[in-house]
Amino acid sequence: MREMLKKTFLGAVLFAVFVFALLIAEINFDVTKAEDYCSSGTSLGGIISQDTTWTLENSPYIFIDDVTVAEDVTLTIEPGVIVDLDFWSLRVDGTLYAVGNETHRIKLQTHERPLSDVIRIYFSESSVNCIIEYAEIDLYGGGGYGIRGGDPTITRNIMHFSGCDAGIVATGGIISNNTIVVDAHLGIDACGSASILDNIIAGGSYSDVAIGAGDTTTIVGNLIINFRSDVGRAAITFNGGKPYVANNTILKSIRAISFPSYFDSSEIREARIIFNNIYGNVEVGKSDPRITINLTYNWWGTTNTTLMDNRIWDQKDDRSLCLINYTPFLSAPAVAPANLTYPVCITSLTQEPWDKIEPYQDVKIRANVVDEVVGVGEVMVQYSTDGGATWNSTNLVYNVTSRLYEGIIPGQPENTVVQYMVIASDKFHNNYAYWPDQGDFTQPPVYCVYTVIPEFPSTAFLLIFLALLTMLITITIKKHRRRRN
Repeated sequence: MREMLKKTFLGAVLFAVFVFALLIAEINFDVTKAEDYCSSGTSLGGIISQDTTWTLENSPYIFIDDVTVAEDVTLTIEPGVIVDLDFWSLRVDGTLYAVGNETHRIKLQTHERPLSDVIRIYFSESSVNCIIEYAEIDLYGGGGYGIRGGDPTITRNIMHFSGCDAGIVATGGIISNNTIVVDAHLGIDACGSASILDNIIAGGSYSDVAIGAGDTTTIVGNLIINFRSDVGRAAITFNGGKPYVANNTILKSIRAISFPSYFDSSEIREARIIFNNIYGNVEVGKSDPRITINLTYNWWGTTNTTLMDNRIWDQKDDRSLCLINYTPFLSAPAVAPANLTYPVCITSLTQEPWDKIEPYQDVKIRANVVDEVVGVGEVMVQYSTDGGATWNSTNLVYNVTSRLYEGIIPGQPENTVVQYMVIASDKFHNNYAYWPDQGDFTQPPVYCVYTVIPEFPSTAFLLIFLALLTMLITITIKKHRRRRN
């Protein structure tokens, strides 16, 4: 009898210890590793008169005056180096060799208005063999130009130009396979013998013209997207000359092609504008009814000539203007239009747990965020626990396994109502996306909402547990007494 009671009591005690251990224990298997790298950097200005290398070890390089690479001198910039032009400019009379790689891009940046030269990076006529490759270029022009002159090779870069009259003035050389975001009047002013090949050129919050075409330029294979051109300008605006413009796709742009009033038509008969996908209007501003501009062998998004005529403003609408000839036209796209997500977009969001969130239980937010042109920058969740009086923010971090951005809203007391919104930006903080979608922001903000359920009282749980334990012991004793009797 006593031995059985001991075993029963010992089992009950062990069970109680196990239950209470579950109630009070907090086990966290997540491991976070933080790394912090900082460098005092290198300040510089003046003339570089001998071959020089800017190294990752001495990065960042911060301008305190204009910098000039002298003629017959080579400046080499190593992968991963950061160059901050600040208020100043870089002039290249010799050679600039700035080549990063896919994992360690060189960064060339400034967000300050220039105090001297209105060209942030200038390649003079004496510059030779210049190349910028695998760089991240973010330049504020202050009404001037981002990059201008020479015949450099600028390839495989991610670029953002803001506050510029023109992001790039290409007088020669090759601009190829770049992603270029334009928050300026003009993205690329193509003149001379420049080649503009296979770039993605995207309009930002303010954008007018993607490419200004003139002289003997070659403009081939570019995807141009999201330009909000004013009257008289378009995604591709022709200045004159006899450019070769082929296999380009113009998407999500109100005006695709423009021949403005200042257009020099003297060589237009020698220009070739063929095999392009034109999804947008074509506008002629040049007054000269004697001139016919050939836009033959292009795809207009339709084979319906009435619809095509409706998208062209020319001599048929104003007798003083040049005439657009679009026949024969293509019956299908010349090149397959890229189906890219741009600007940044939040395509889905999950919350775990979705409901029955207990007091002080963390809530995990997972968001699928996409920008296939520029790349995703920062993703964060903003949440409030007091009806919107105050807000807290936490970053969502990209998980390479799930391919989602993930973060935690910390656990809250019972009966707390939590409102939250996820905000994502592109790499240049140029465009933003919201979940839930906020539309045009003319209506009150919309939030995701959850409520923390009341906690089951621990004292009530303890009383119920003790009652059950007492019942178990009592039943055991009674059974033993019956067997004894």
